[in-house]
Amino acid sequence: MSDRQGVPEDVTGSQGNEQRETAPLRRDNSYIRQDRPVATPTPDHATRPVITHSPTPQQPPHQAPQQSYPGTSRQPVPPPPPPQGPQKRVTPMGWALRGLVLVLVAVVSGLIWSAIKPDDEVAAPAPPQLRYDFTLVRKEEAFQGCKGVSTDDIQKYFAKQECDHLTRALYTTTLPDGRRVLTSVITVLMPTPQVASQLNELTTKDGTGNIRDLVDDERDGTKDMPDLDDAAYASGRQDRLVVIGDSAFFGKSSKKDPALSDVTNEALKLGWPQDQAPK
Repeated sequence: MSDRQGVPEDVTGSQGNEQRETAPLRRDNSYIRQDRPVATPTPDHATRPVITHSPTPQQPPHQAPQQSYPGTSRQPVPPPPPPQGPQKRVTPMGWALRGLVLVLVAVVSGLIWSAIKPDDEVAAPAPPQLRYDFTLVRKEEAFQGCKGVSTDDIQKYFAKQECDHLTRALYTTTLPDGRRVLTSVITVLMPTPQVASQLNELTTKDGTGNIRDLVDDERDGTKDMPDLDDAAYASGRQDRLVVIGDSAFFGKSSKKDPALSDVTNEALKLGWPQDQAPK
């Protein structure tokens, strides 16, 4: 039995709780910064000191504090200085003078180009005024070249100097007295005016051959047409183009006749339009 009545022993073997004198807890304030004054505790917070902080500037939300680095300026770039001197406005008269200068430059440029452009870009003359109404019956391009449709010395000439372009065509017309005439017009485009002049001289000589017309080559539709036997032969040079013509009457003899020669000479004016017609 224990000599302590009324105080049972702890089942763990320890003695029962006795009244103990407890000293009040002391807080070690040595870690509190002395530069921060301690506010006087209120009765509601007697055991918890209230720490007041010195006011600090408020930073805007979500913005990092600005730092200053040596040699770095965050000042905005100053605008460029205004241009020196007063600004001059262009008057209507000034605009008119500028437009006149541009027109003069364009005119001078056109004159210079006209003087230096190549010979092969010489513009063809305007459609001629003809005294006869010529009706085109047949026209074809000589894809085989000029040599393949030529004879004798003219063929030999084309063997050394081929043409650039060849057309052969047949026209009909009616004279005031009612006689019908068939006219052949052949155009030969040469590389230069010089060689075109040589070809034209060769074609005007007797016994040098010729370029065959469509009747000579018996093209379709020419069976009942009269033969063109040089009764009204004529030729001429127009820059690089040589035009050869010949005419004959339908249904009658085509001996030397001034009317036929006049028709042929008039038909030579068809040269450039025939050569430049769409293929």
